[in-house]
Amino acid sequence: MSGYISSETIKAVIERTDLVALIGEYTRLDKRGGDWWGCCPFHAEKTPSFHVVPDRKMYYCFGCHKGGNAIDFVKAMEKVDFPEAVASLAKRSGIEVIYSGGQPDYQSSSEQHQKDLYIDLYTRVAGSYHYCLLSTDAGQYAYNYIKGRGISDEIIKKFQLGYSLPDRRWLKSFLKSKHYSDDFLSGSGLFSKKNPGISFFSDRLMFPIFDRKGQVVAFGGRLLHGDGPKYLNSGDLIQYHKGETLYAFNFARQSIREQKSAVLCEGYMDVLAYHQCGIMNAVAPLGTALTEDQIKVIRPFIDTVYLSFDSDRAGQAATWKAVLLCRKADLTVKIIRLEGGKDPAEIMQNQGAEILTCCIKDAILDSDYLLSVLANEHLINTPEGKTKAALAFFPYIDALNSDIQKESCLVQMAQVFNLNIEAVKRDFTHRDIAQKRIEQYSNQSRDFGKNIKPTAELRAVLAVIANLETFELMRASLTADDFEDSTARDLFIILEECYREDTVVYSSVLAKCGNEYLKNLVAKVVTSGEYAANPRQMVEDSIRRIKRNSLQRKRQYVVNRIRRITGNTLDDRKLLDDLLSEKMNIDFELNQKDIH
Repeated sequence: MSGYISSETIKAVIERTDLVALIGEYTRLDKRGGDWWGCCPFHAEKTPSFHVVPDRKMYYCFGCHKGGNAIDFVKAMEKVDFPEAVASLAKRSGIEVIYSGGQPDYQSSSEQHQKDLYIDLYTRVAGSYHYCLLSTDAGQYAYNYIKGRGISDEIIKKFQLGYSLPDRRWLKSFLKSKHYSDDFLSGSGLFSKKNPGISFFSDRLMFPIFDRKGQVVAFGGRLLHGDGPKYLNSGDLIQYHKGETLYAFNFARQSIREQKSAVLCEGYMDVLAYHQCGIMNAVAPLGTALTEDQIKVIRPFIDTVYLSFDSDRAGQAATWKAVLLCRKADLTVKIIRLEGGKDPAEIMQNQGAEILTCCIKDAILDSDYLLSVLANEHLINTPEGKTKAALAFFPYIDALNSDIQKESCLVQMAQVFNLNIEAVKRDFTHRDIAQKRIEQYSNQSRDFGKNIKPTAELRAVLAVIANLETFELMRASLTADDFEDSTARDLFIILEECYREDTVVYSSVLAKCGNEYLKNLVAKVVTSGEYAANPRQMVEDSIRRIKRNSLQRKRQYVVNRIRRITGNTLDDRKLLDDLLSEKMNIDFELNQKDIH
């Protein structure tokens, strides 16, 4: 006999659901009189048009014209059908679902039941991993590691960090003893698809991943020693879609709502470091680049996003993509520059929470960051370099929603790259034609690449490649941002990556060369015996020259920014003071004898 949910159950669900609390999980609501208003969670907007009337248990958006009760809201937000929405709200309010005419025969309730069962399984497994971390001899190494990174017991317990035992058959045996079936466990994502008896995670520090309700729905696992990928993450599951989830959003939501901002960082450890330092609005994508759906999770609560990604090539690429996504969502974007450490966890561990807090306060606008990166990536003292840098910046301007912002950024770019603003506007208007022209020119240039004389920067890095023991000397004084020559910078980054992996040997350097030109260049310099005479002195002289040139470029960039300040507001005066201080520091460095 088929059945349907009784009218009594539906009425009870609507009456007992706190509609403001429910909708408040998806967007920030502010009280006006007896009602509540906020930005609509169904479409992007900056002026609140979403109206909630708690006395009538109803909501309505005057922008997209969606409205209804609690059941309608859950159906729309969670993309579920009516029975699933009722069952979800009933569970939330502790209401027993009563059916008229027998039990239901629709598929969707079975799917929701399956989700609930897997969430219960993951919750139990997370508890077991947590116990293994805190109370077993095998977990002591992982516990010591996380404590050594400056993470407190309070954060360990709050985030329910755990440890998966080295015995890859232990978890299956343990869960079988708790009467879970083989069929159920095979679909859980906890075991190998090829060998269902072997755990997907073993001998790893475990990070439970929670949904917005605080339920464990997936895991991430970090390798602490031995071979294998540094991180393993759960794939998409019936209860979890990684492209729609942000790590720690359940812990960060209240702070995000209060501060109207979010800190987006790269991974689990970065989030833990920020929360350890009291920066509670930090979240992270999950083993993937930031997605539009993840932006939608936080968009209704915030005006500003702070991006905290690594400064290496992968981190810069992630920052570029995140900037464009956030700007298209009409968010203000600031970039956190992590100086003195490669990631937030390292800064917290070595320098303390205050420094990490200052890094956020000193975050710069994305336009300043991107222009600085482009100025370092391209030879902007040449026509081709200026054109390439400008074309690379145009997608950012396209992502802006305001014509005033677009105009302002075009002017800013013209000043930084020393371009005529009218020429910039013409190229922006006809950017497709300009792009084809520069690609044509670049292709022609490659044909003559063998005859181009290496720059002083490239010769310096090649000297280091010919004498790998001198790389520590170079990296102690320079970073990738100090190089103007893009080939020299690429080779420096390759050496830096090898150094961090403790594999500064020729085979590793060649393996990381992304194209034949770089490989041939490395092979040539290594086999030719060039740069063999007095390599240390050669590298020291090159370091001083590169550092001086880099400082002079930075000084010019700061001077250009100072010239652009025309107002006399408090913010303008503070910015001017900061820039003058930065210029003074650069001048001091330029006057040091070791870079002359």
